[in-house]
Amino acid sequence: MKVFALTLVPFVWTASLMAGAQAEGSFDRSLAVSGPVDLDVKTDSGGITVTPGSSGTLRVHAILKGQHGWFDSSDVESRIRELERNPPVEQSGNRVRIGYVHDRDLLKNVSMRLEIQTPSDTQLRAHADSGGIRVEGIRGPADCHTDSGGIEIRNIASEVRAAADSGSIHLSNINGPVSAHVDSGGIEATGVSGSIEARTDSGGIRLAQTNPAPIHAKADSGGITVKLAPGGGYDLSIEAESGHISVPEMVVSSGFSRHHVEGKIHNGGPQVTIRADSGSITVE
Repeated sequence: MKVFALTLVPFVWTASLMAGAQAEGSFDRSLAVSGPVDLDVKTDSGGITVTPGSSGTLRVHAILKGQHGWFDSSDVESRIRELERNPPVEQSGNRVRIGYVHDRDLLKNVSMRLEIQTPSDTQLRAHADSGGIRVEGIRGPADCHTDSGGIEIRNIASEVRAAADSGSIHLSNINGPVSAHVDSGGIEATGVSGSIEARTDSGGIRLAQTNPAPIHAKADSGGITVKLAPGGGYDLSIEAESGHISVPEMVVSSGFSRHHVEGKIHNGGPQVTIRADSGSITVE
């Protein structure tokens, strides 16, 4: 029994080291561009960050990490080396595609985090299967989707569209319309100058608008808070099936109850429709 124990311990220790080891790598690319950039970015796992850089140049930094088990370390290592030799970066004029790996097997057990600096005059499409997306300081439009992970977008000069299957969405200082949809997670959109459409199946919603424009917000499970543009006129239609409603002073145009309100703020204006199946609603 003692001999067995002495031989077993080194085996377990060695196997644990092999299982926990990681292969790592990276690649960098610098692309010359002129005029507005059309940027399309994708990663299966690892996340995406897009920030403004110098005019005329787009820079890509990718971080590659592989998590392997006992016997496939060399295979993961070889796939990372192949991605380093042939980075998934394509350019056609000012149209740039990053992360579109033609041989999908190269990404097996390999995460690829993409950090991109692009001229501020950029429109963006970004998709991450697993990992967060962070974008700031570009003109837009910005269209971002993640299957699992949060989205943070700020300081965009035009339209923003964001969708997450699982993860929260945080938007701020958007000079244009906003569309945000989440299956599981909250939505926060503040400093929005255009119309807002926000919907979540499970999670709360908090919105703040700087100029009067239509607002449509719906939460199946979670409360909703909406801060309207100061001094703006709106037409309100609010319904909370389970929860109370709090609204500013307004002219009631039809029924008023604990769970349903319709009316006008000031002389009326853009339509605001808010629905919460389970949760309270506050309008400020």
